[in-house]
Amino acid sequence: MTLPPLPDRPLDICVYGIGAIGGVIGAHLTRAAGTGDIGRVTLVARGAQFAALRDHGLRLRHPDGEVETLNVTVTDRPEDLPPQDVVITALKGHQIPPLAGTLASLLAPHGRILPVVNGVPWWYPLPDGQGGTKGADEVDPGGVLWSTIGRDRAIGTIAYLGASTPEPGLISYDISGYLDLGRLEGEDRSDVTRIAALLESSGWLIRQTRPFVDALWTKMMSNCSLNAVSAITRTPNGTNLAAKPLYDFTAAIMEEVRAIATAEGATIEMSTEKRLALALRNPAFKTSTLQDLEKGRPLEIEPIFAAAAAVGHARGVPCPMLDLAVEILRHVDRAHQSA
Repeated sequence: MTLPPLPDRPLDICVYGIGAIGGVIGAHLTRAAGTGDIGRVTLVARGAQFAALRDHGLRLRHPDGEVETLNVTVTDRPEDLPPQDVVITALKGHQIPPLAGTLASLLAPHGRILPVVNGVPWWYPLPDGQGGTKGADEVDPGGVLWSTIGRDRAIGTIAYLGASTPEPGLISYDISGYLDLGRLEGEDRSDVTRIAALLESSGWLIRQTRPFVDALWTKMMSNCSLNAVSAITRTPNGTNLAAKPLYDFTAAIMEEVRAIATAEGATIEMSTEKRLALALRNPAFKTSTLQDLEKGRPLEIEPIFAAAAAVGHARGVPCPMLDLAVEILRHVDRAHQSA
């Protein structure tokens, strides 16, 4: 599929999902709306978050503790919006497939979508067994996103930062970071270059790791291990890594993901020991999976952990520790949801 180029005018942008990551992205873009290459910026939220943003604006607490209040354009009716040039989804992986039709209708014919997810993206290609490719069933059941939106529209987007939502309307930007944008090798990158520049103009630090699979699997190595173990134990990284059996369990998952990455043609340059040492620098940090567990939210088991294991199985890479973590997490989630 050949997409029309992005129009030669400021681009209208919709950020769908104003939780922690979406709130930080939305705040940056709102601040720069109407300048340079950024046209209208609209946020899509729901429930108490929508009401707080509508009535009081978006409050962004910066890492230094300063709180900035931004007047935002927000809606809980995305179907009322005009076609968008760029849609950024900051949703949990399991929340996206039910919105396939809504997201597809939001996109202009030339529109691009930037799915910011912690796990295997729905657009990531796996063999379909018939000589073609498809998304992982764990993140795109039935291929609804693949067929409704189309993987050609998707620009890979990875967020490296720490944020939380202490209360409706308040986004706490706890650890400043950056976004990594890219496409798979051999794909046209002109839209990536333009949107990266647009985001940089709004104050973001942007990286464009080549090949993009390196950035993707480097993030997956952290998510699949640190997030899984913290949700299993219900304790922060520092507590877990201080116990040698849990340190070894975490490290074993990291090494399995590294083997999966290698099978995918990706290179994870950071050693497991260094990544664990970095995690110990912020021992009280709670992973997003642990935060979800503490707040009673469904866990992103299938899009992150099970989908990564599925890639390993598709490539013939053994990942018994990751498989074990997936099964334990499923039991934890079932028990938590029925409590």
